[in-house]
Amino acid sequence: MEITGRETVYEGKYLRMVKKTAVTVQKQECIWETVERTNIFDNMVVVVVALTGENEFVMERQWRAAVESYVFQFPAGLMDIENESSEEAARRELLEETGYAAGKLVPIITAPTNPVLSPTIARYYFAPDVEYIGGENREPGEDMDIITVPRDSIGKFLLSPPEGTVRDLAVAGIIKIMEEKGLI
Repeated sequence: MEITGRETVYEGKYLRMVKKTAVTVQKQECIWETVERTNIFDNMVVVVVALTGENEFVMERQWRAAVESYVFQFPAGLMDIENESSEEAARRELLEETGYAAGKLVPIITAPTNPVLSPTIARYYFAPDVEYIGGENREPGEDMDIITVPRDSIGKFLLSPPEGTVRDLAVAGIIKIMEEKGLI
């Protein structure tokens, strides 16, 4: 496939919708509609898989308007400060959203968040021994609860989330990758 045209059909405060014209390998023209963030640098976000000294994952139960439900996911955030490294963003977002501070951060993987819809790339970090120090400083509109889930029961937790909450399957995927890498 080759992208031969690009047209912004809508731009809001944080997102733009882009119509992309492409030519397939069979030389047929097709149209793709994608969504891009306007408030991040290099199309990057960060995700932190944080583990407490008690061997518990730090997770968020956060309201997500797109699915009109609460979603269980790992702490994450935008790379929205110019010249901030992804590691600095990961530390900042973890502390702002959860009150937990990371000592060591281990890169896990970098992968697209939703390659069908968006060019946004997530850089995943493992924080193997976080400490709660407080200092949460959430953005307006962030409706979330912070919970901890024992590492040895994360699978059961993901299979049976509390009512009114959906799971983000990226959680299960990143846990599997971490197991394969010997991180957990």
